Formats: sequence, C-alpha cells, structure tokens
Amino acid sequence: MMWNELGFRDNPYSPKPIQANDEGLELLVGRDTELRKLITYIKSSDTHPTLEGPNGVGKTSLVAVAGYKLLSEFINGSGPAFIPLESSFQLTSDDSLQSFKQKVLFAVAQSFVKNYELLKDRGYSVPDLESINQWLNSPLFHLNGATGSAFGFGGGVTHSTTPNSGIGFTESGFTSTIQLWLKECFPSKSSGAFICIIDNLELLETSRSARELLEAIRDELLNINGLRWVLCGARGIIRSSASSPRLQGVLADPIDVVPIKDSDAEIALTKRLVAYSMENANAPVEAEGFKHIYQIGNRNLRNALKYCEDFAFWAYLDDTIPTSQKDKLELIEAWMSVMADKYEQDTKGVGNRAWKVFDDLIVLGGSASPSDYESFGYESQQAMRPQLKLLEDANLIESAIDETDKRRRTILVSSRGWIVNYKRSGFKVKELIETV
Repeated sequence: MMWNELGFRDNPYSPKPIQANDEGLELLVGRDTELRKLITYIKSSDTHPTLEGPNGVGKTSLVAVAGYKLLSEFINGSGPAFIPLESSFQLTSDDSLQSFKQKVLFAVAQSFVKNYELLKDRGYSVPDLESINQWLNSPLFHLNGATGSAFGFGGGVTHSTTPNSGIGFTESGFTSTIQLWLKECFPSKSSGAFICIIDNLELLETSRSARELLEAIRDELLNINGLRWVLCGARGIIRSSASSPRLQGVLADPIDVVPIKDSDAEIALTKRLVAYSMENANAPVEAEGFKHIYQIGNRNLRNALKYCEDFAFWAYLDDTIPTSQKDKLELIEAWMSVMADKYEQDTKGVGNRAWKVFDDLIVLGGSASPSDYESFGYESQQAMRPQLKLLEDANLIESAIDETDKRRRTILVSSRGWIVNYKRSGFKVKELIETV
C-alpha cells in the first residue's frame, strides 16, 4: 500500500469524520469551546442541541467525540449513562414518519442489546436480553408486526403482509414497548439517555421540508423519554427549522461551528501525521503545506484533506515526493497552480456579468442569499438567476434556493470555485484575522 511505503499505517489525509475513540479525541483540535457547550447541552438542557455550520467544517467529528467522551465518563463511573447509538440518521424527502421512526426504534433495540451488560452492571433496569435478541434476529421482523406485549413482556406476533414500515408496524406494540424500556432504564433526565444524531439535514433541500418532518417527529420521537437528539445541518437549515413555533422549546438554538483557526489546522495535521506514522515516514504534505491548502479552500477542513490526498497520490505516482519541507511546499504551490489553471479553463461559458457576481460573492465571504440581489447590483432575484445558473453549471457555486425562506444563505462558492478564485486573485490566499 502506498501509505505503508511512505511510512504510515493508513491515510493521514482521510477526509472522513474523526472516529469516536481515544485517537479521535486526540485528533479533534480547536473545538474545546464547542465540545464543552455540546456536552453541557446534552447533559443538562431540556431542549435537544443543534449544530449549524458549513459543509466540511467538522460537525460530525465534533458530535462523535462528544458522544465518546460521555460514554467514557459512564464507563469510568464518573457520569450518567449517555450512550450514542451506533450510527447516525439522515432525513431525506423520501422518508415518511413511520419509516424513520422504525429505523430509530430498531437502532434503540440494538443498542439495548449491545450495552446490556454495561447498563445492568451499573444498576440500570434493562429489558430481557434473550427476548430482544430473538425478536431482532427473527425473519418475522421483515414481514410481520409485533403485538403489544411482545419482546420479553409476554405475548407474540401477528402475521401481516404489510412491512414494518407500514401501518401494521405503527399499530403494533413495538413503539409502546420501546418507550417502556426507555422509561424504566432512564427514569429521569439525570440518569442519562441514548444519544441519537440526525446529520446532514441540508439534504432535505428546503427548510420547509426539514421543518415539516421535524414537526412530524416531535411528539413521536423528539419527546420520547430516554432519547437525547443532536441535529446537524448546513446552509441555515437548522436555524430556520428551530424557529418553528412547534419546535421552539424542543430544539435549542444552534451552536455555530465555524472553521478552526489556521494555527489549529496546522496542529491538527501534525497530530494526524504523528498518530499514523510508523517508521521513517515522509509526509507528502506537512503542516505548512496543509495551512496553504486550507487557506486556498476558504478553510474547509474536509476539502483541504481531500486535496492533500489528491496531491499525495499525484506526487507518489510521479515519483516526485521531496524530503525537505521547503521543497514540499514549493511543489504543493506548483500543483495547486496547475489545478487552478485547469479548473479555470473549464469555465469558458462564464461571461463577464457572471464573473462579477462570482467576485462579489467572494468578497461577501463565499456565501449569500438570493434576497441579497441588491448587493450584486440587480433589481430582483429573477434578474440575477441567469448568472447564478452559469456559475452553477461551471461548478463554481452551489445553489439551493429556498423560496419558502428568504433568510437562508443558499448560494455558496464550491470547493472548485475557491481554487479558481486562487488563480483569479493572482495565486494569493485570503488572510484571516484570528481572534481568541
């Protein structure tokens, strides 16, 4: 494997979220304030915490580490039983209330099985393990609904041709049974809960869709005793949804997750290299080079790691990985310049008026709303849309116009767009004034 040849046990530039383990806790850099705030909300608030921030900023990693810290405290006997479910959930426009509810309750049942001994040893009331296992592993789950007194509380199952995602499942006793388990296991908020995560809410495309689905699951899931929810999203979708009258008092105001400082980005990359290195490691991208890439991409951590990975493959296959830090930085700068030239050549259909919109969007920080059309010199949203369409077709921006909520920032410079801006600005990176 390439990484082994370079002296690493695995890919140090992986853009995947940080894992919920000791290594992930070490690799999460620059998030002390957000981490403390999130953990405090999970433990102490009567509302469910929410996270709002750009795609790729590290929200998923933050939630994973928060859950791991809480679980570690419980295992070590220094905190209540806050236990993250094994996987997070995503809401899409294809989800119905019942199909989503089924997925959640099935995951809760699995978590009861996985953490049975741990909860029992700590004196928590848990359902009968054998009965849960028999039900979860039964083919009847796929074809049948369960009667109201099943799963270790007596009773049986009733045959139905309706899948569990349908009305047969809704009318079964599974929901009330899970709620009973949760109530007995977590009789009060201070005793803990299973942590459920809804990630990438922006996939619903509009805040109306998000709001309607969240309102639908409010009483069915968000108000179930023993479940603590964390909702993550980008493009203002969390803030818009949380402001719904039906969700006020249920969802907390969003914790803003902004890009980490340049200095923290360098530390984060250095920690990755140390954690993944074996012997005589030669990192294609070191801290200074990573900072350069991070700045070019408007400080999107996920995209910066992806470009580091791309550069590493290119340099390895071309047998051009230097050993000195200075030579590495020069090669990275040359490679980024070539990439920027290539991306700009792919934008031949973009005219001067569209470039003007693009440049103005950069000045605004790479994010704006269609309702900001006057800032771009237009008299209406409709007049500006053709230029946005040209920029979007050239993959320079991402646009998710929400006609139901003009407050949302729905026009964003894409990863490719930031690299093209690097070329158009004379290969200069935007300086950031870092504040503590």
